[in-house]
Amino acid sequence: MRENEIFVSVIVPTYNRAHLIGETIQSVIYQTYSNWELIIVDDGSQDDTKSIIDKFADQRIHYFAIDHCGIFGKVRNAGMQRANGDLIAFLDSDDLWKPDKLSFQLSLLKQDPDAGFIFGHCEQFGKGAIPPPQMETFYSGNVFIPFLVEERFVFCVPSIMFKKEVIQTVGYIDESLIIGSDLDFFLRMACRYKGIFSNEILVRVRKHDQSTSQRLEVASHREHRQMIEKFFRDGYLNKEQYVFLASKQFYKLGLVHLRTKKPREAINSFLSYINLKPLHYKGWIRLGQAALGALS
Repeated sequence: MRENEIFVSVIVPTYNRAHLIGETIQSVIYQTYSNWELIIVDDGSQDDTKSIIDKFADQRIHYFAIDHCGIFGKVRNAGMQRANGDLIAFLDSDDLWKPDKLSFQLSLLKQDPDAGFIFGHCEQFGKGAIPPPQMETFYSGNVFIPFLVEERFVFCVPSIMFKKEVIQTVGYIDESLIIGSDLDFFLRMACRYKGIFSNEILVRVRKHDQSTSQRLEVASHREHRQMIEKFFRDGYLNKEQYVFLASKQFYKLGLVHLRTKKPREAINSFLSYINLKPLHYKGWIRLGQAALGALS
């Protein structure tokens, strides 16, 4: 199949983003590669999102509205279920693609047709944006361990593009996850398919002036640990890798509880850390800190 015959389905979930989604749509229209469909799934917006979308007279753009659920994975799944493309790409309704995003990634996939997915670097923009970290220039192969254990790549959702056949193997996004559904889906791809990473910055991610709630921080660490346990049970991680990853999540969660003045929860987290790494002094120090907080 020639490159210009590859049909790409771009999935954009949205909710009350009338003030931003027009710019996102325009970044898709500006793509130098034109054989795509844009599937916008509206999670019950109460603003003028639909009227903004209707202004784009492009038959490649498809709008679907669903009842509001607030479950990001469910909204993205609704888009994937409607996808007709050979490849599926993710984009969020507040982020932007650079014009050569699709053409560049397709050229890399053409060079390595055995790869099941491709992802890349990104840059932030907006209030509070930070410069992108330095990463590997290029990598092709099994990215599961290099990503999860060695931290050699960034995880930028709007950079991901994958073969539609991947869904038949790994399934859709887990809708039960609050904050880690995209990461879980990516890791399920990564442990079964060869992937390509490129350091070329093709995506601009909007940085919002919003702080992550304590509830979401706790959910993030809990869900991350559940993922690690699942991959360990399934044989994709060995015991050493599991201990390294799980202990890190317990430690980070303990710090969250210390910062939010929940010493008893912090004690439980640091005890779990010590159970995995009994000889690491920092766990004992943090446990003592949490115990003093519980007494005060």
